[in-house]
Amino acid sequence: MPRFFFNIRLDDAFLPERTGQCLPDVEAARAAARTIVRALVAQHGGEPRLLNAAMAVTDEAGLAVFELSFFEAIYVPVPAPEPVGARARALPRADAIRSSAPTDLLRGARSRLARRLRAWSAICAGAIRATQARPRVVLGFEGGR
Repeated sequence: MPRFFFNIRLDDAFLPERTGQCLPDVEAARAAARTIVRALVAQHGGEPRLLNAAMAVTDEAGLAVFELSFFEAIYVPVPAPEPVGARARALPRADAIRSSAPTDLLRGARSRLARRLRAWSAICAGAIRATQARPRVVLGFEGGR
């Protein structure tokens, strides 16, 4: 299996990779380069300078296999892979496979919040009643209202 090296070129700087990765072919190396670029951009917060960078992929002899610009890796869409096998079936609809877990999670959070709100309302109402039930301070003379 050939070894590919994913080197980064940014402006005048060239950052070589020392270890490389063994991948089956050039297309697998291209997919790995795209993944590495997207991870780097996500890690560095989408710094605009990275759009000028390029991933120079070389083989073990140091010969250039291909070059992938960061801009291309981020913004150029990748075609969906073809279905494998003679009985290729259509992809299921998104709403059929969409999980209800987020909705259930929100419902659970809402019910917990409602319980806490009722508890706090009861505590506040009790505190107000206790404050109103206290005897008022009477000053030292009668009819001093």
